[in-house]
Amino acid sequence: MRTLVWWGMLTASGMAHAQGTFEAMAGYVGTTSDHITAITSVKPGTVGWTFQSLTDISVTALGALIYNLPAGSTDVGLWDSGGTLLASVVVTSSSTLGNVSRYVAITPLLLTAGQTYYLGEYSSSGTIQSVAIDPNDPTGPDGYATMGPGIQLEAAAYGNPGFGFPTVTEGAPGSAIIAPNFQFQPVPEPSTLALAGVGLAGLWALRRIRTI
Repeated sequence: MRTLVWWGMLTASGMAHAQGTFEAMAGYVGTTSDHITAITSVKPGTVGWTFQSLTDISVTALGALIYNLPAGSTDVGLWDSGGTLLASVVVTSSSTLGNVSRYVAITPLLLTAGQTYYLGEYSSSGTIQSVAIDPNDPTGPDGYATMGPGIQLEAAAYGNPGFGFPTVTEGAPGSAIIAPNFQFQPVPEPSTLALAGVGLAGLWALRRIRTI
């Protein structure tokens, strides 16, 4: 019984750790120095990046990187690969501060592992001046983004003149126009939930025995 209780406590601890909140894009660095050479994206309209997750995740907030957050407000949206808008927010300079971005919470949104999603930012004040990265293009932007656990960059995205689905993708895997961001939590696998249930059942049984 003590072993069962121990497993329950261990599993609960692991689940609590797994439920920690992460930033999808934790930062970016250059390939030959500690920063990216100032190569900016001047694409008008909605700009950002596409990505996949290696596991199911729950997106809890959308945001914009601090370094280029436009004055006033900026719109950030998340789309599926078919162009359906899944969530959107308006980010301002007073939105909640994370590590490298400011965020606005959304109703938790489940994203499925292996599916491609599009993240974009739009400023009504004009073009967003952003760093663009393409780690496999020696003639273009330099550097790479550092990503949260299990998040894989696919390509830079742009192409809508207003706030909308960024239909054009460009660059090798790992490319991005660094402007929007999001926060997420990993979703526990069913086996993990089942193990937690066994542990909790053990705790309940032990408590019941002690009260008899």
